[in-house]
Amino acid sequence: MHDVIIIGGGPAGLSAALTLGRSRRTTLVCDAGGGRNRTAPNSHGFLTRDGLPPDELRSAGRRELAGYDGVELRDSMALTASGTSGAFTVGFQDGSQAQGRRLLLATGMVDRLPDLPGLAEIWGVSAFNCTYCDGYEAGGRRVVVLGGDNGALRLAVQMFRLCDDLVLCTNGVPVEDEELLRLMVSQGMGLHEEPIDRLDERQGHLRAVVFDDGDTLECDALFLRPLTRQNSRLPEILGCEFFDDGSVVVNDFQQTTVQGVFAAGDLARREGLPFAATQIVHAASAGALSAVVMDQEILGAEMQQLKEAAVVGR
Repeated sequence: MHDVIIIGGGPAGLSAALTLGRSRRTTLVCDAGGGRNRTAPNSHGFLTRDGLPPDELRSAGRRELAGYDGVELRDSMALTASGTSGAFTVGFQDGSQAQGRRLLLATGMVDRLPDLPGLAEIWGVSAFNCTYCDGYEAGGRRVVVLGGDNGALRLAVQMFRLCDDLVLCTNGVPVEDEELLRLMVSQGMGLHEEPIDRLDERQGHLRAVVFDDGDTLECDALFLRPLTRQNSRLPEILGCEFFDDGSVVVNDFQQTTVQGVFAAGDLARREGLPFAATQIVHAASAGALSAVVMDQEILGAEMQQLKEAAVVGR
């Protein structure tokens, strides 16, 4: 029986495992690989590790955990989970099982890219969804923001001060806020409202947007707000509650609506946040917080057991 089983070996899961390892809690980290930022050449915004490739960041975390005897890393996909607080069972792809007193879901989200030829090839290299992660590098480049809804317009306003040459391409989608659009165009933002045929790219690097009428727009980077979905069915299997945007509901202590089950990283958010944070620094912070709360919950149960044992021994 492990104290905690962590499903997901990204920044949230590894950060939680570090805190639990330092508390001498027996911890199993299950990592199937394939993180959301796996196609990105660099990760940003993590103090002392700014610009480090995602794989190197993950490898560094795993090396640090190797120094803690109570932490076990298993490169396997968790497919099932059941049980109640204090006695959970996780089933793996190879048919094996593991038991834990607490569960931490750190399985992340998957971006659902629009069906636009060339977009998948440049995703994470020259097409992005997070201005905090990749917006700074857009300085001095021609950047396209894709979409016409309010989310795209908000993204365009944010990118307007981060790059020198910004163009909004609605891809034939009606613009929701015409007044804001006019203001942005009057400030120098370019606009293309015609449908897009494809993105011209070479080895992951965007070269141009090609429209249905054959016209092209040379550009260097693209930003959009794609829809997302849960990377794992485990939150659903366990009965966790979801927000309308598909995020797992957690409270201020990263606890889900299922007792004993926690969630950390971009798969979950609190009610007071309008959207889940995608930056790795927030994922690591949420993982560490969940580890502290899980440790304190288990500690409370251990204290109660001591009191009960003392009564029996009298």
